[in-house]
Amino acid sequence: MQTIRGRKRASSPNTTLPHNATNSSDSSSCNNNNNNTNSSTFRRSAATNTSRRSSCSKSNLKAAIMAMILCSFVLGSFYLSYGVVVQQSMTSHPPPSQPYVNHETVASVTVTKRDAATAIQQQQPPAAVNTDKCAFRSYPKSRLYGLHDKSQPNFLSSDATYIRGKLPILLNPVENDDKLMIHLANGSSSSNNNNSNNNNNNIIIQQSTPVKPCFDTTSWETLWDESTNTDRLPFTDGHNPSIVSLATNPYDQRYDTQQQQQGYVNNNNNKNQHVRLDPKHVSPIALTFPEYSLDNLFLGVTIFGNGQCKFGLSKEEIITYNFSTYTDPPDGKRTVIALLLGHDISRHHPTNNKQQQQQHQKPQHPFQILAQTTLLLERDAMYGTKRQKIAPEANKGERGGYTRIHQEFDDPRFFFHEGRLWILYRNGPLFGYHDQIHNPIHFEMVSSDDNNNNEEEGEEGGGGEVNNKFIAYVKASETVRVCCGRNIALISEEVRVVDDDSSSNNNDNNNSGKREVEWMPSGGLKALTWVDPVTVVDVDLGDVITKLKSRQLSEWDDDDKEEVGLTVQSETSTHRRLGSSAKPKSNIHGTNGYLVPLPSSGELLGIAHFHRPEHRKESNYALHGHHYTHAFFTIARQHQSKNGGDGTNAGFKLKRISNEFLFRTLSVPIGEKEPSNDGDIIQFASGLDVFGSDIDGKLVLSYGINDCEGAVLTISMQKLQQMLIEVEPGQEVVDLMRKAER
Repeated sequence: MQTIRGRKRASSPNTTLPHNATNSSDSSSCNNNNNNTNSSTFRRSAATNTSRRSSCSKSNLKAAIMAMILCSFVLGSFYLSYGVVVQQSMTSHPPPSQPYVNHETVASVTVTKRDAATAIQQQQPPAAVNTDKCAFRSYPKSRLYGLHDKSQPNFLSSDATYIRGKLPILLNPVENDDKLMIHLANGSSSSNNNNSNNNNNNIIIQQSTPVKPCFDTTSWETLWDESTNTDRLPFTDGHNPSIVSLATNPYDQRYDTQQQQQGYVNNNNNKNQHVRLDPKHVSPIALTFPEYSLDNLFLGVTIFGNGQCKFGLSKEEIITYNFSTYTDPPDGKRTVIALLLGHDISRHHPTNNKQQQQQHQKPQHPFQILAQTTLLLERDAMYGTKRQKIAPEANKGERGGYTRIHQEFDDPRFFFHEGRLWILYRNGPLFGYHDQIHNPIHFEMVSSDDNNNNEEEGEEGGGGEVNNKFIAYVKASETVRVCCGRNIALISEEVRVVDDDSSSNNNDNNNSGKREVEWMPSGGLKALTWVDPVTVVDVDLGDVITKLKSRQLSEWDDDDKEEVGLTVQSETSTHRRLGSSAKPKSNIHGTNGYLVPLPSSGELLGIAHFHRPEHRKESNYALHGHHYTHAFFTIARQHQSKNGGDGTNAGFKLKRISNEFLFRTLSVPIGEKEPSNDGDIIQFASGLDVFGSDIDGKLVLSYGINDCEGAVLTISMQKLQQMLIEVEPGQEVVDLMRKAER
């Protein structure tokens, strides 16, 4: 106990003992007793020394025990503290190889699902940030919508109205991925996965897992970062894709027996009678990929522009998330067209053995990109209405004709007209930001010489990519401008359902009256300029169709080329006159570029969006609009029965509209096994197409995420039909807007 008391005295401020004084005392009293050389003294104190040695041994033993207890306490405290630190570090800190970041503002980094799940199981942080550009990115939690947040901003709560007062839901919750349903012949469905013996029944998938179209950007940007000696993710992965089927008639994909039992018959006895896309206009693609049927191929288009991948991120966070360090789009904005493989492979069967055929089909990845090319502008006429408009320029190379350059085709979306594929887009610098522009797309095959010239000449003739498989371009002389709508959608295909009984409801697919489906002759191209109120106008194509048929542009003189390069629709017919009516308008806007026909009901299907708040000013959330929701809707003419007139000139009215929804987020934060049960703060559904029957086929949806990357998925038409709710005659969207029920 002397040692303990001695330490207490040494630590006292009033103690004047020199350093190690206590140790000297202990040594003289215990350890040095045996060093006394006086024999008489030794004899006299023998007994006393024996007692002292016993006492000293006990004292040393007690001191050792106390020291062990203190050491155990200190080590135990350190072990417990270290365990807490490691556990917290695993959920909030990046890998040790990454630079330190303030993790109070960082919620996630890009890792694969497998890496994140493995890290949780091993109680270790992920080994490295994901560098796979084909995987969905991760974003901070500030880029989530906050669908289930208890405290939402006023523009989502007290100041907001929603369709029918219903808060948005997730369209594609993860638990429904690849879930099988049996579509019965009577139009109902069952979740029983056991197939029925009834040949009229059909197994359908409720929804597919979203896929990211993986574009190759290395021909115009360098991914290698010398400062970190790593490959970084691209500046953007292509945002807001529009994906459509290349099938001649994508809607003609159902059993005749089902058509009879649905209560209507298809008036097309010849399957090729209705043609949405004439194969001759995409023959370069078919000839380049003869092993695939056009019925199983899709075409996608996306913009590589400014993007918002790293909006709000600090420099340290950009490095941590492995995002690009470019501040502007490398080599400027460009629009890229990609050929994608669909879900089903009808050809490419090398054998008649069914088992081998099935095995051959399995490895094919849905919406896998087979080839891509940059969309070019052929400068055969004056292009643009602003000062910096582009003048015609002849090509001095061996190819001849006119030069082709990559140009800004912003917000690109596909539509069909006169058996051709067209593109709808904006080009603010050349045409202003109120007009939407569209052109027919031309395709060419590529030879090895073309690719060699492409390497030498950059954009000239080949789209900028090496080893192109095909070329896609538009002609300046075939440019059409539509003024003043917001995200205009084009209308070219119309179908009419005619009842024998005029009292039958066109939307009642189970009525007993016999119904005929008639594809109406083309009445020219039309545009849905506003969803609320429904506003459909004619589009003046000028002589573009005549030029497409003749293809003898080389016979025109240069003065004519400058005059015919632009066809303008009358602006007075497309304005929504907000000041001319006291009735309020909702803030709904169109989204996809083409209204798809639904043959079973004679409706046209579209998808629209809201963003809240309505203004598009820069904020802490985004550069422009944010907190997007979507809704499906249909419009239709007021057709009459067969005995009541044809109704070809009847106006379009809103027929059905769903409640609002979001796509589930695909971002997997660090330290988590799966994405949050939420949506992204920016989602924009720019692509919509129907593949197969509008009763039991597939709805192909393509959309952008955070102005950074794209996704594509399918949902069953059965699910879509259930979501669409009929409105009262004469109702517009504004009549359905209500404060949310919470």
